[in-house]
Amino acid sequence: MLPSLRSCRGSGSFRPSGRTIPVERRSSMRLTTVLDAVRQRTLFASIRSMRALTPYYRLSFAASAFSCGLVRLLVDGPLPFERIASKLAKDAGTHPALLAWLRLGVRVGELREGARGFSLKGYSRMIAPPGRDPHAALFQEAMSLHHDLIMGTPGKCARGEKWRLEDHDGRLIARSSRLGEPVMMEVIDRAIPRRGAVRLLEIGCGSGIYIRRAAERNPMLTAVGIELNAQAAAYARENMKNWGLDRRAVIENTDIRKYTTGERFDFASLYNNIYYFPAGERLELIRHVRSFLKPGGMLLVTTPCPGGSALSEILNLWSCATKDCGPLPAVDEMEGVLREAGFDRVGSRSLLPGDRFYVFTGRVPSGGAQGRA
Repeated sequence: MLPSLRSCRGSGSFRPSGRTIPVERRSSMRLTTVLDAVRQRTLFASIRSMRALTPYYRLSFAASAFSCGLVRLLVDGPLPFERIASKLAKDAGTHPALLAWLRLGVRVGELREGARGFSLKGYSRMIAPPGRDPHAALFQEAMSLHHDLIMGTPGKCARGEKWRLEDHDGRLIARSSRLGEPVMMEVIDRAIPRRGAVRLLEIGCGSGIYIRRAAERNPMLTAVGIELNAQAAAYARENMKNWGLDRRAVIENTDIRKYTTGERFDFASLYNNIYYFPAGERLELIRHVRSFLKPGGMLLVTTPCPGGSALSEILNLWSCATKDCGPLPAVDEMEGVLREAGFDRVGSRSLLPGDRFYVFTGRVPSGGAQGRA
């Protein structure tokens, strides 16, 4: 009978039926093979290539763990495999695959496996607490939208094609965009007065979170949110209802360039979406938005500008490679557009130290004519 694996304890021998039989150990790689790899300059490249995969696998696992519900399942502490399997793999035939997936999570540093079962670690633990959904959404966006952009854009270019807005998950983008909330809340708090009737036009309202902030700051504020993406618009409407703001804020699923109304607003905002418009159309767009403002009304535009973080460069790739969008604007370019569109008191301010994320402001002249310049 063949000896069991447990009878081989690494001592160089095993003992079936009381007899000691030497075990010949062999090196996993001959010295000549190593030297050949060094001479050909492939050894270190191979090692670096394999090591480079771990961060990718780790981020992929964290995004997947959040999407499938594992993060929520383990948020209160470790659970045995049987409990996890009962929720995530009810067909026993898939249990080996689930266990292999969990152990991959252990290997890349996203899970621990102990006497009480599996528990969260690393990024998966970071995104588990309430309020961390934007961080989880960014991971999910990186593994889907960003991955597709990086891998697919050269092929699109070769075929003379561009991505379409509907190719992307608007709800996911709305969720991840909330990462910038702390900075954006400061922009809103500086601009929106605490008292008095205020009418706000928010263009590209996403989840509606910035309308909520403005409405909480000023109880008399009412708003119209314009959102081009149907998924994001539905999400914003749902949020307005949940936040008790559906009587103060209306969400319209339309293109701002086609939007008409007889109303005039005190404030108009384009938060992190000027790049949804081609560079050649931005002047006309800003003129169009100006026509909705009262004399003395303020426009606020926030946007990353070229030369910022890697995340900003991904955004620039997305906007350049997506149909009907355009590149991130330079600071002087954006200021020039506001002035040419008829705004005065034009200014800009950096919002993030060490990055190139700006807010641009301008006001309609108090005695100036309204309408499109």
